[in-house]
Amino acid sequence: MAAARGNSADGGDLSRLRQLNERAVLAAVRAAGELRVAQIVERSGLGRTAVEDVLASLVARRWLVEERPAVRGRGRPARSYRFRAEAGYVVGLDIGAYSIRAVLADLGGRVLATEHRRVSPDTRRTARLAAADRTVADCACGAGVAASRIWAVGAGTTGLVDSQGVVVRVNAIPDWAGVDLAAHFRRAARLVVVDNDSQLAALAEHRRGVATDVSDLVLLHAGRRTGLALVLDGTLRRGFHGAAADLSTLPTLHWEPAIEYLHRCRAVPPDVPLADRAERAFAAAREGRRTALTAVRRYAREMAVAAATAVGVVDPQLVVLGGAFSQASDVLLEPLTEELTRLFPQGPEVRASTLGPECVALGSVCLALDALDERLLATARGALPVLAVRSI
Repeated sequence: MAAARGNSADGGDLSRLRQLNERAVLAAVRAAGELRVAQIVERSGLGRTAVEDVLASLVARRWLVEERPAVRGRGRPARSYRFRAEAGYVVGLDIGAYSIRAVLADLGGRVLATEHRRVSPDTRRTARLAAADRTVADCACGAGVAASRIWAVGAGTTGLVDSQGVVVRVNAIPDWAGVDLAAHFRRAARLVVVDNDSQLAALAEHRRGVATDVSDLVLLHAGRRTGLALVLDGTLRRGFHGAAADLSTLPTLHWEPAIEYLHRCRAVPPDVPLADRAERAFAAAREGRRTALTAVRRYAREMAVAAATAVGVVDPQLVVLGGAFSQASDVLLEPLTEELTRLFPQGPEVRASTLGPECVALGSVCLALDALDERLLATARGALPVLAVRSI
């Protein structure tokens, strides 16, 4: 949000100037959580008179709360203002083949509750959607938040998702193609946004994870399914059809069969269920078992080739190892980095995600908050509304 740096209107457009000033002040306070008046003047670039006027208006419309510190000694205590993040809430979902995760956050992005529910690839569509609904409800209950105060839902899912929130193509869940996630979750919130899980994981890394200091990154989403996603010039690149970096249909890449190196690892007992075999292979590699180390290195080689297809095109600053297998970075990161360096001697740094299994759900929170900002704060929307229980 850009600050309008004067106290007089250009061309007499006082209304437009005031709207810009309001957004500049609100952005400054929201980014910090709470600021004193002098700090708001400094960060917004506005004069003190303009700031005081805007603050009074934002408090009256319930965007900000004035905090009055206790008086200590002589002099007038410095006033401070905080963003009213508790006015509403958003939920971020990760709907996968094997699990559903939900994260509930306030309007400032602070996470208040998380929930996790297991499913399987064979779980039917209606049951999977019902499980997602229960996960959202449990998340809200855990945070002590009424369902009516959830303003927006962001949902990430495996597969290709179109701009309307419909799953167009998916390999991991038999009956998932064609499900209209946006329409389903509008029962819970008026504003719903949906995207591919790998893209949302990349968004989370850029906003909250190990990639906050870079503008160009490739995310390697490694787990039971593999995906790629791009952030370029600080913006998540979805592509015209929402399929940017989706290389899963290319038969020359072996990133889908690559997990078989882990599943067939001889260091893993044959009675271990398929869903747990990869994690057990990583555990065996951690113990130094030679067959497991070989399996992990072979898997890393295929993952490096997959990532290299994007690295060679966009030349990013960073490759992030994300997804469930990022939790095995102690044994996977080194061989992955070595293989990428072999392919690109002057290539990017490789870092492992630290966001854990909630990575996609956190990206969904970011997506939902962005949608709320566009709905409420875009300059084209005019004057800011009163921030009521149902402001959208």
